Amino acid sequence: MHELLIRDAWVLDGRGHPPRRADVAVQKGRIAAVGPSLPGAARRVIAGDGLFLAPGFIDAHAHSDLTLLADPRAPSKIHQGVTTEIIGNCGSSCAPLAGAALQETRTDAELLGVEVTWRSFGEYLDRLRQCRPAVNVVPLVGHNTIRAAAIGMDDQRPTPDHLHAMERLVRQAMEEGARGLSTGLYYPPGCYAQTEEIVALARLVARHAGVYTSHLRSESDGLLAAVREAVAVGRQAELPVEISHLKVSGYRNWNAVDALVELLESARQDGLPLGADQYPYPAGSTWLAAMLPYWAQAEGGPAIAARLRDPAVRQRLWAEYRQDRAAWDDRSGVASWADILIASCPSQRALQGRTLADVATAMGQKPLDAALDLLVQTECQISCVWFSQSEAVVRRLMQLPFVAVGSDAAASSPEGVLGQNRPHPRAYGTFARVLGRYGRDSGVLSLPEAVRRMTLLPASHFGLRGRGVIEPGAWADLVLFDPETVNDRATYTEPHQLPVGIPWVIVNGQIVVDRGRHTQALPGQIL
Repeated sequence: MHELLIRDAWVLDGRGHPPRRADVAVQKGRIAAVGPSLPGAARRVIAGDGLFLAPGFIDAHAHSDLTLLADPRAPSKIHQGVTTEIIGNCGSSCAPLAGAALQETRTDAELLGVEVTWRSFGEYLDRLRQCRPAVNVVPLVGHNTIRAAAIGMDDQRPTPDHLHAMERLVRQAMEEGARGLSTGLYYPPGCYAQTEEIVALARLVARHAGVYTSHLRSESDGLLAAVREAVAVGRQAELPVEISHLKVSGYRNWNAVDALVELLESARQDGLPLGADQYPYPAGSTWLAAMLPYWAQAEGGPAIAARLRDPAVRQRLWAEYRQDRAAWDDRSGVASWADILIASCPSQRALQGRTLADVATAMGQKPLDAALDLLVQTECQISCVWFSQSEAVVRRLMQLPFVAVGSDAAASSPEGVLGQNRPHPRAYGTFARVLGRYGRDSGVLSLPEAVRRMTLLPASHFGLRGRGVIEPGAWADLVLFDPETVNDRATYTEPHQLPVGIPWVIVNGQIVVDRGRHTQALPGQIL
């Protein structure tokens, strides 16, 4: 007797093939058989009834490192059909922790009610296993975290001893379960690293058959040079490269998309295993402090806030803003202060959902002064949504066959501590939005191709065997969705809304979403 039998569904196998009508049987967490009218009984039978059955979606770029500890049910992700998340992205992981890395992680964890009891990468994974998340997790180790632990948050080149310390931490993390190295070269302290430092660490990752992922040094005016750097790391270290949240940011730079596409395709044609991920929105999200020049961002949140209290620093920032407005525009990517929406501000939640232009008017200040005051008042614990991209460019990049789907979001929840902020709607809507808006409605991607971008493509790039495909022997991570109704509902001002049209989600053979309701099952594994 099968444990679970899905009858008469339209199966999308993850390879981009057209749907075919079939049954799928599940036994001991894996797919036991696929075919029409499978014989035998089952403890639980799900009627396909015209639904599409796909492999569980793999979020190729997630930031749920801490939020899974706060709420392991991961409702915002599991209700989208996400069954596996790649975490530790943009150079930021929850381990290994020491020095400035420990301080920064503790600050973030306290806001979620999470106690940091671990130090090593292995200890963090043990903590994650203890909370038994609903989704599978693929962990990366973050270069910013490594650098902060070994050197600190300020701008300095590593000594030989520093480099040895970073290499030791990367090696240990890979031995304890990391699947690759991520960089966030746009953020301190990663922005202070030279390419040769990244290559040295990436070579260690290559010895463990790992992957290099990168939030590029620039996604705006320096985008092409930043892509060339990522390509150089991959070639010199001889390992696969993933460009994180592929985009062209900043209204001054949108016409660079053709050159970007040519550069990416050329690197692939030359034999580099290069991939990318993308979220399906023309707006991104990051800390408000990211708009500052790097000298003003040094040493982390409290140090930035202390620095901004100095009138001389304010005068210098105003002078740079007036003299080099293009540089400020490139860092923020927006054409107007009205294009910056406050998403998370734990100490002043009334500001969430309002634009900086609106807040500045209410404060009777110029927008830059209002932004600097908010950074001081919150000690930089304030993040924003930045409307910095072009919808036409989003669609153009989405059509590249090597671009996977990634939310660039942490798992969230409408309830509890996670429900108190207003995250980017991608936390709730990414995968349903691709299927509905960009698949069914506009035809940017066919549904079989959209599913491939969410399943076998990221599984192959990250070396996840037995995931991302429907075939006998594969793990039973499965999603049933209605191709006629699947869609996102989350908005920028009301993000805590679950998608529609995804009634069933199965992780490792266990039903986690049953007719649209979370079963509270927590069957996820560390992969």
